[in-house]
Amino acid sequence: MSTSVQAQSAPRGSEARFVSQDLKALSLYFEGMAILEEGKKGKPFKLFEKAKGRIEKRVKSNQLNSGDLAVWFNIERITGNSDEMLRLGRFSVFLGGEFVNEDLISTCAQYAYSDGDLQGAVFFLKKGDRFLPPSMDRSAAIANLYGKMGEVDSALATMARLFVYPEFEIDAGIRYSMLLNDFGLDNEAYIALEVLMERFPEAMGIQLARAKFLQGSEREAEALGAFEAIYRNVDFSEVAIAQDFLVILGELTQADLPKDHPAWKALLRFSALAAEVRPESALLMRTRGDLLHSFGDKNAALIAYQHSLSCPGGQLWETYEAIAVKQHELGDLAEYLVTAFDANEAFPDHERAALLLGTALDMNGQHAQGITTFLLGLRRSQSQNQGNSPLAPEYHFRLGTAYFHAGDVENMSASMDRLLLFFPDHPQAKNNYAYYLACFGVRLDEAKTMVEAALQMQPENANYWDSYAYVSMQQGKWTTAFEAINECLKWGGDQSADACVHAAQIFFHLDHGQEAETYLNKALENGASEEAIRAIRNQLSQTQI
Repeated sequence: MSTSVQAQSAPRGSEARFVSQDLKALSLYFEGMAILEEGKKGKPFKLFEKAKGRIEKRVKSNQLNSGDLAVWFNIERITGNSDEMLRLGRFSVFLGGEFVNEDLISTCAQYAYSDGDLQGAVFFLKKGDRFLPPSMDRSAAIANLYGKMGEVDSALATMARLFVYPEFEIDAGIRYSMLLNDFGLDNEAYIALEVLMERFPEAMGIQLARAKFLQGSEREAEALGAFEAIYRNVDFSEVAIAQDFLVILGELTQADLPKDHPAWKALLRFSALAAEVRPESALLMRTRGDLLHSFGDKNAALIAYQHSLSCPGGQLWETYEAIAVKQHELGDLAEYLVTAFDANEAFPDHERAALLLGTALDMNGQHAQGITTFLLGLRRSQSQNQGNSPLAPEYHFRLGTAYFHAGDVENMSASMDRLLLFFPDHPQAKNNYAYYLACFGVRLDEAKTMVEAALQMQPENANYWDSYAYVSMQQGKWTTAFEAINECLKWGGDQSADACVHAAQIFFHLDHGQEAETYLNKALENGASEEAIRAIRNQLSQTQI
């Protein structure tokens, strides 16, 4: 008799003997597993071969034991022999009874599916239905496979078989309805969900499935009513509602749907409804802020975040930070500072309190106060962490920026040098350091080397090309600056007011007056003040004279 499972004839009842497990083979298997877990490769596989050889010899002589076959199956799985696994699986389901377990069924079905053998996957799963207790996951997998093969009736019948089990009836009914919908039988799906609602009116899973179906089938009024009933149901937690919104958000983001797509509008509409129905929920209002932020409506997101602070339990540090970010993005630096003070008052001991307040002070022109706040925060953080604060790099980054704004080149350099001790290859740190040096007009060769290193790591970063162009301007290398600013504009630099100003200066110097004027106007569109652009124009005209 061949040792190949494929070639083995099935033992006849008069020949097969069901014996106790080969404990020596089991011991060899466990010894091999222990050595394998230690990271050794050669010896465990020799032990596996010995164990497998003993079991094969027993099978050849029609001595059968379910534990032996399980050991053999696991050895083939470890060694990656999928063909032998599937043959062993077929042999085991032929024997049935204790030779079949959930792991064998699911593993064989998965391997058959990965080989493109949908019929084989169905074969194993249905054998599981025969020998094992009913399972929702197994039935759903069979139904999905039938669906892929275009066998609609078989898919529906598989799920319908679970209706007789009370513990599966609701979930099976929902999946049955969804299958009808997937197969284009929308009216039948609608009827099935209505019947489920009549039978189980309090089942939240059915309520949610029905509401989503109504939404997807463009039954707008019914969908709104269904979702409102869910949101008013106190048994349906606000955490579950918020999580459902975030799951949908993830799906929309992954699908990269345009913002005018009906799915976006529906998500925002239902999040507004949930927040309206449960006005005391800080979580739902905060979640709505997250959705609006992802949608791109910064003003509405800001309002939602601010509203959430006034709800019971809504005072969270993360919400203050989210509000501050939105105010910064909207250019409202005065309110940004107010939010930073409010956050520090509400969370005076938060590890990021000094970072938020110091940044807000610096951005509002109060550079000395910002520096003092950073230094105090860094000292406290180092003390709390025995001199090894995880926030130290960020403090040095912020201090470097604040010292730059204050015109202190010495302390700016010291802070950025300390930052680079933590992250010697950090592209953003190198870029900012180079730009600061260029603004001071010092150590320009060193600045060029740093920004070139940043560009090697991120060659498509418009900000880094802008810094390289500015360093080249300061060096008087206008041709190099021209080439760099064109790279900057190619990678999106025309969305930056500073980059557009630099482009205008470079183009003007190279006698491209029309292009210079174009980019001054773009700088205005990107948020530069009219006063600043007026000063640049005066500077350029004086240069021309």
